[in-house]
Amino acid sequence: GGGQQIFGCCETRGKTPQLHTREPAARLCGVGMGLDSQLLAAGRGAVVTCLARGGPAEQGGAVNIGDSIVFVDDLDVRELMNNPEGSSYTLSRGVSTVLANALLGDTGSTVRLGLQRPGHDDIIYRELRRAPLAPGCQWISAGSEDGQE
Repeated sequence: GGGQQIFGCCETRGKTPQLHTREPAARLCGVGMGLDSQLLAAGRGAVVTCLARGGPAEQGGAVNIGDSIVFVDDLDVRELMNNPEGSSYTLSRGVSTVLANALLGDTGSTVRLGLQRPGHDDIIYRELRRAPLAPGCQWISAGSEDGQE
């Protein structure tokens, strides 16, 4: 038995999850948002590039495309970016993996995001409840805005 196993988004057995591949940055099953993987890899911030339609991040305009994630619960993303060698954990795992681990969690649990909108210095806090995304849900990116504010 045991035919080819399909490689799923959360399949990590024997492999380090590569979150800065070409697919939407992290396929975050947590709150339905994807981050700019190139900026992440360069340590220049965690900028939201796509949102799952109807997902926790998109609902009610909680998170906008272009927002920078500054905090995930107690994790200071800027500190993580500025000082990746500050912890051997981060160095071995990669910033994107640390971020994904902070964002992902059990269905129904909450995560508190600190966001900065482009052109604003103040940090907005949003508490989101993690939820599984509908199969085949649409991803909204900056190029596919449908005029909704």
